[in-house]
Amino acid sequence: MIKKIFFSIYILCFTLLFISCNKSKNNKASENPIQVLTNGKQLAEMHCARCHQFPKAEILPKRYWKEVLPIMGLHYGKIKEGKFFSDFGNKVAKERLLSSGLFPQTDIITDEDWEAIMAYYNDNAPENLPRELKPVFNYNMSQFSKEALPWKSLGDGLTYMNFNDGNYEIGFNSENISQYIKIDKNAKAFEKSELPFPLVDVVKNGNAELLLILGRMINIDAPTGQVLVKNKGVFKFIDNLERPIDLVLEDFDNDGSIDILIAEFGKYLGGINIYKQVADSIKKTTIHPKPGATKFVVKDVNNDGLKDFYALVAQEDESIYLFINEGQLKFSKKRLLQLPPYYGTSYFELLDFDNDGDDDIICSSGDSEDFTSSIKPFHGVRLFENDGKNNYNQVWFHKQEGAYGTVSADFDNDGDIDIASIGYYASTKNKDQESFLYFENVSSSDEKWKFKPFAFKGLTNECYMLIKARDIDNDGDLDILLGSNSGIFLDKKKALKTKEWQTKGGAITILRNNLK
Repeated sequence: MIKKIFFSIYILCFTLLFISCNKSKNNKASENPIQVLTNGKQLAEMHCARCHQFPKAEILPKRYWKEVLPIMGLHYGKIKEGKFFSDFGNKVAKERLLSSGLFPQTDIITDEDWEAIMAYYNDNAPENLPRELKPVFNYNMSQFSKEALPWKSLGDGLTYMNFNDGNYEIGFNSENISQYIKIDKNAKAFEKSELPFPLVDVVKNGNAELLLILGRMINIDAPTGQVLVKNKGVFKFIDNLERPIDLVLEDFDNDGSIDILIAEFGKYLGGINIYKQVADSIKKTTIHPKPGATKFVVKDVNNDGLKDFYALVAQEDESIYLFINEGQLKFSKKRLLQLPPYYGTSYFELLDFDNDGDDDIICSSGDSEDFTSSIKPFHGVRLFENDGKNNYNQVWFHKQEGAYGTVSADFDNDGDIDIASIGYYASTKNKDQESFLYFENVSSSDEKWKFKPFAFKGLTNECYMLIKARDIDNDGDLDILLGSNSGIFLDKKKALKTKEWQTKGGAITILRNNLK
């Protein structure tokens, strides 16, 4: 079941952990100059660093590498297909992947070098990671009161959530049904649209709504994602998308018509693409040809009248890029930040935390469960300070198992930016106190980056997947909405949670801000 959840999205970078970006057409391993290396660590460093930071064997336990290394073999021609390549069970995915050239059918490195790489990880990885230090939280979070929206629901939970014009808007998913539902403040559903697959985003355009549809939940490279238009009915607009998860409407080429920027997360195939309607057809322009994009922030960075955008690209890359618009839908790319591939970074925000006139980066790292899971001390929330020249240095970190997303805003109206964060995968490890954390900004001239952590008592595997900051009671302060999805649970836990939602409600949790 874990493999089938919606935000295997927010999919661990290891699926493509050791992709070789330099795919030589010469398959004679003896002619490759790196083959003279016999040290397994040196060989691993040589191959891995082509696409991402080199992951040391010591960073994860042996059981993890034993599961990951066979996936590595796919990219070096060591394993042609079989149980490690689930996509080959789908005819469409198999044909697309074989034709892509991503997985060579002949060896890229010698058997000796492959054995040396595997031996390096097996011999140097620990049986278990060191026992973690338990974070300390303040449980006296009087600023927010927790309540469950009493809307009663069936199924696994939410895949989309918003609060707009006084109503809750959600994408809700069960095993066989996907829906777009609107709920009023009294928890009564007043509008429901049946959808082919789970809803992950809604963007309004005049009187119409563009619905971004993920496609099949199971993460394989069969392009079933779509953009639908909802306006007195629901109509297909764009199809054959690679598991899309973010959509932006913007006139990037200043021609007076709207362009559609889509993050097609995919799996092995995907990319960042712009779609434009030309007469009766849709024209696709590829901006970044690799999978893993999760989120955009659009901004005219250099004040030239053309909209640029930031993007987080996970998968083997795990980087935040700035794409500079050069006109006519052409972009140059600058990597601003690259994190280790084992972090599982899934979300970021761009905000001026220190009020110095440039945007800093906050990101969540905690995507997990695609492979053997363990408590990971590097999961959590990180802040990176901008030096004014788009160079970023980490200035703050707080551990949070399974950190999955943040909303950063001035929740206490004191003039600085606070942080609310969800730990989706904390639920699988019974890290109840880490399912939701609130960080009050208490920085001062003496201590520039200081946050006071708060948690709720009594969180019992709430599985918060979605988080939004909205003033739902129109009282001048921001409340927090948390949307749950039980897909990460084992069957027994999932059954208990979904039964609770059916009888009591609670798929949506409201943290009401008591500031006013």
